[in-house]
Amino acid sequence: MPICRYCLFLALIGLHSAAMAQTVDSTMSEAAKAGQSMQNTLYPQVVLPLSYNYNQKLGANSLSQQAEFSFTPIIPVSLGGDLQLIVNPMFTFNRNGNDQQVTNQAQPMQLATFFAPVFEKYFYAGIGPYIQLPATNANNGSKQTGLGVSAGAFFTPEHWVIGAAMFNSWGVGGDMSGGSGNMLNAQPKISYTTDTAWTYSFSSQITYNNMAKAVTNQLTLSGGKTINFFGYHANIQAGPTYMVTTTPTSAKGFGGLLALTVLLPK
Repeated sequence: MPICRYCLFLALIGLHSAAMAQTVDSTMSEAAKAGQSMQNTLYPQVVLPLSYNYNQKLGANSLSQQAEFSFTPIIPVSLGGDLQLIVNPMFTFNRNGNDQQVTNQAQPMQLATFFAPVFEKYFYAGIGPYIQLPATNANNGSKQTGLGVSAGAFFTPEHWVIGAAMFNSWGVGGDMSGGSGNMLNAQPKISYTTDTAWTYSFSSQITYNNMAKAVTNQLTLSGGKTINFFGYHANIQAGPTYMVTTTPTSAKGFGGLLALTVLLPK
């Protein structure tokens, strides 16, 4: 029994030494570490992502095109001790075109929140309430208020970010003119960042409306570089998208992504 305890003690020392060696011997540049952190929704630092998505073949006749602009900041709020609240508001504006006709569409503001530990070395997880404001008119989305839960988990060994964020919303209110507020959204992703701050990411955006029994799934394959942008680390990403699963009115086929994400200092 003493020998077993001694072996266990040596094993624990070995694991601790290996972890320390990995941290000390890291070959990732500071820009690369920032690029990896920006892929993690639950990283405890202010992140400002701005993206442009080009989608095509929308509508029942598949003749419309869409320019989708999204701003989805990630803002950690300290709650004292080892707990923090990560606030993730989502603002989306669409510009839809069909022949010579153009319509603007401001989607309802969404707010995902995550109660999470302040810092974890390789594993981040959080859960919290979710809310979606009602649309101002039926053309912009559901006029119901969406209430529900958001959650996320990410594994982040050196170079990698593997995990997903999601929210589940239930529509509250009787106005169904813009459709139901019942919705499940999941965003699994895997990314790899090189020592020289190039990041390659493969992600999916899955949306399921259980009232309409309709699901869409858009895949995105992107790559880009983390650079110094007016004194801040900024990551520029671009790549194709593809709608694997569609509905009659959703986008179809290939599209494109262009994104700029800025990491603010702690």
